[in-house]
Amino acid sequence: MHDYIEMMQKFTAAENKQDAESMLADIAFALDKSAIVAITDRTGKITYVNELFVKISKYEAHELIGSTHKLINSGLHPKKFFKDMWATIGRGEIWSGEIRNRTKDGNYYWVDTKIVPFLNEKGIPQRYISIRYDITERMHMKERIHQLAYNDQLTSLLNRKAFSEKLYTVLESAKTRQSKLGLVYLNIDRLRHVNDSYGHKIGDYALSVIANRLKTILSDEDIIGRISGDEFAFTLMDVVNEEEAEQLTLKIKSNLEMPIRFDEESFSISTSCGIALFPKHAKTPSDLILNAGKALHYVKEHGGGDYQMFEPRTAAKTLERIILENELRKSVQMGNFTLEYQPKMNLVYGELSGVEALVRWNHPDLGRIPPDKFIPLAEETKIILPLGEWILREACKQAAAWKNQGYAPIRIAVNMSTVQLEDPEIVETIKRIMLEEGVGPEQIGIELTESSFADREEMRYTIQRIRDLGIVVAIDDFGTGYSTFSYIKELPADILKIDMSFIRDIDVNENSQAIVKAIVTLADTAGLNVIAEGIETIEQVGILQRLGCREGQGYLYSKPLPPEEIVYTFQKVEK
Repeated sequence: MHDYIEMMQKFTAAENKQDAESMLADIAFALDKSAIVAITDRTGKITYVNELFVKISKYEAHELIGSTHKLINSGLHPKKFFKDMWATIGRGEIWSGEIRNRTKDGNYYWVDTKIVPFLNEKGIPQRYISIRYDITERMHMKERIHQLAYNDQLTSLLNRKAFSEKLYTVLESAKTRQSKLGLVYLNIDRLRHVNDSYGHKIGDYALSVIANRLKTILSDEDIIGRISGDEFAFTLMDVVNEEEAEQLTLKIKSNLEMPIRFDEESFSISTSCGIALFPKHAKTPSDLILNAGKALHYVKEHGGGDYQMFEPRTAAKTLERIILENELRKSVQMGNFTLEYQPKMNLVYGELSGVEALVRWNHPDLGRIPPDKFIPLAEETKIILPLGEWILREACKQAAAWKNQGYAPIRIAVNMSTVQLEDPEIVETIKRIMLEEGVGPEQIGIELTESSFADREEMRYTIQRIRDLGIVVAIDDFGTGYSTFSYIKELPADILKIDMSFIRDIDVNENSQAIVKAIVTLADTAGLNVIAEGIETIEQVGILQRLGCREGQGYLYSKPLPPEEIVYTFQKVEK
């Protein structure tokens, strides 16, 4: 494209006008089969359109020539959009952007556009050539994926991430207005029993009924989200004190617990609610959600079916938590952790492409404790810092050992917490451990959650510094957290790992297929690799291959294995 632009600008300075016109005709002909081309005079009147312009706009050439681009204006873009565009090309500069246009029959299409001004001998634009590429399918895909990624598909409410983002906006507005509000974290008690008694279809119906009742009861200013399977969150705008918030919550709770009818069946549910107030109990979205969640947890621990306002005592540690935290600290010091490794496979050739290191806690008295129980606790208490350093060192030791044993180089991916990234010494720690254990950056990868890529420049800077070491960075569980799909190309990462929730039902759920296809397409555009997590069947592999995914991992290939067992999947280097 740059070559074309240089040629266009060169020929405008040609002394022979006939030669210039001839060159323009040659360029227009060359682009005719690959781009949508139009030429206008300095006033914007169209003087030339190619066949692709006619085809996509559904106007005949004679209808377009002599008119302006207002003919295909979709009305989406504000006047300032076009004012800025004309100001740019009026200065003799190239303008680039994405525009939505309207066809003759009223449909819309999107084009990626460059407008190049042709300057006369005085440097004043005398005509413009616009070169466009049809990106309608890509824009529709982004729009669909945005809907899928930000809204719960069952209830059409905001999902967890979208709710958090919207809550941030609401709190900023409340700070400006110096107003108060409440946040309610609600759980449907024993929804599993509804599913077991009546089936998942009725369980899903109950969730949709709850969502619709919340939409009806709450004001238009309130925001509502489905946070997880049986949990909802919503705001109480402009409540002035705890008493008002509790009365309103009780009213909402009573409405939600009215009998639900489905065909001939009728059943009732109970709910538990935790309440926190802004700014009394918290001043940030995360803290407000956390404290409402703690109040909800207190209700659940005392049998459920009630509501509780957040108080410091509702956040008190349980005896189980105290014991677990103490044992966690001791286990880090005593070395009661091990690493297991799950292979990553090339889906096309069925060959090993890497492994992921997964930490396991085998307590001598408590037995094997699952990661989803101790990792959040380790992060909250900052025990993750020494534990994470041990994990990285152990993975580096294993990488060096496998290489010394004659196995072909294999990259070990290590999960890293956001808490670790916030450590100002983390990059130096990584460098030091790799140097001490004698491994190169090609032997280690880092996997981060999407929240690590949130709009915090210092975090992104740290991630980029890790990449500058030569270490490959992957976004784990992609599609469930922070990143909007249109920002993929801006993320300082090399790999996207598609969350297993999209893979689990990919053979029966068209939405999951659409999400995976969009992630793969956009990742390819941004030059990122994609790995599918949680593959369990051959059918899933076939669908993923068809959608363009080239790597994956899951129990179809292997469960996580200790190092002495996984080596049977490795290849030795021939000497």
